[in-house]
Amino acid sequence: MLCLPSVLHRSAESGGYWWSYRQIQEALWRGASLQVSEPRFQSMETRQKTLKKAPMGAFFIACLFSMQAFALCALEPDLAVETVQVKDVFDGDTVRLVDGRKVRLVGINTPEVAHGGKPAEPLGDDARVQLQSMLKQQPIRLLVGKDSHDHYGRVLGHLFDGQGNSIIAGLLQQGAGFQVAIVPNLRYVDCYQAAQQQAREARLGVWGEPYYDPIAATSDDLKGGYARIKGQVESVSLSKKAIFVELEGQVSLKIERSAAPYIDEALLDRLVGLSRVTRPDAALWLEARGWLSDRLTWSGAAPEKVRKGQQKRYQMKITHQVAWQIL
Repeated sequence: MLCLPSVLHRSAESGGYWWSYRQIQEALWRGASLQVSEPRFQSMETRQKTLKKAPMGAFFIACLFSMQAFALCALEPDLAVETVQVKDVFDGDTVRLVDGRKVRLVGINTPEVAHGGKPAEPLGDDARVQLQSMLKQQPIRLLVGKDSHDHYGRVLGHLFDGQGNSIIAGLLQQGAGFQVAIVPNLRYVDCYQAAQQQAREARLGVWGEPYYDPIAATSDDLKGGYARIKGQVESVSLSKKAIFVELEGQVSLKIERSAAPYIDEALLDRLVGLSRVTRPDAALWLEARGWLSDRLTWSGAAPEKVRKGQQKRYQMKITHQVAWQIL
C-alpha cells in the first residue's frame, strides 16, 4: 500500500514532483495498490459537496464564478506576456497575428469550418464568429504555453483581452468547443474545466448539438479526428510505457505513463486492478473526448493486426483527467 500526499496541477506542471510520481507509477505498474491522503483531482461533484459545507463567503465566490467564469481565469500579474494584434481569425481556435505568426489556442478544440473541400462542421462558423467578437477590442495579450509550438509550427498560447480576461474561458463558457488538456500546457486547466461545466450543464453550443453527442465505440460511424465516444471497458492491459483500455467495439484508449500523474488516482488504480482479470465482473462505462487515430492508416504492422482482429481499429490518447469520465 502506498500512502501519498496530494499534488496540485501547478506543482505537477512545474516538474517539482516529477520524479516522485515516476516512482509512484513504477509501483503501480508492478501491482501496488494506492491510497491518497488527499484527492489531487477533484470532480465538479466533489467541489459542489465542499461548497455545501463552506461558510457564506464561499457561496458569494461561487456566485461570481457562475456569472463570469472567464473573469476568474484572468491574466496573472508578472507573467511574460506579449501585446499583439490579431489580423485573421481562421476558426474558433486559430488566429493569425499581424506579424504573420499563427496562434493555436491552448485548452480548447472548436468545430471545423469549411476548408480543403470539406464542409463546415455544425457550429464551426458560430465558433469563429464568437472568437471574432471577443477580439474586437484590440490589442490582445498573448501568453505562450510552456510547450510553445505544435508540429505545424503554430504558436501555442492563451489569449486575453485588454482587461486581462481569458478569451478561451469565455469560449468554453459559451459552448463554442470542448476543453482539451495536453501536458505540459496545463495553466488554467481547472478554470477552463469550470467554464466548460457551465456550458455543459446549460447545454450551450456543442453540448446541446446532437451532432456532438457521444458515439458508441461499437458504432460503424466511427472515423478519424476529434470525437466524443462512449463504451464499456472490455479489458485493460499494461506495458512498460502505457495502459491500454480496450472498449467493446473498435476503440482503444491509451494512457501513456507520462500522463498518469494527471489521471484521477481512484480510476487509475481501478484500471490497474482490471488488468489482472481476463474479464471485468462489473461493467465500467467511460466517456472520452479526444482525437481518434485510425490504425489502418498507420505504417508498420498495425494495419495488418487490425485486419486480423488483433487490435482495435481506432486509438485515442487520454492525456488528462478532463478528457474522460465514468458514466
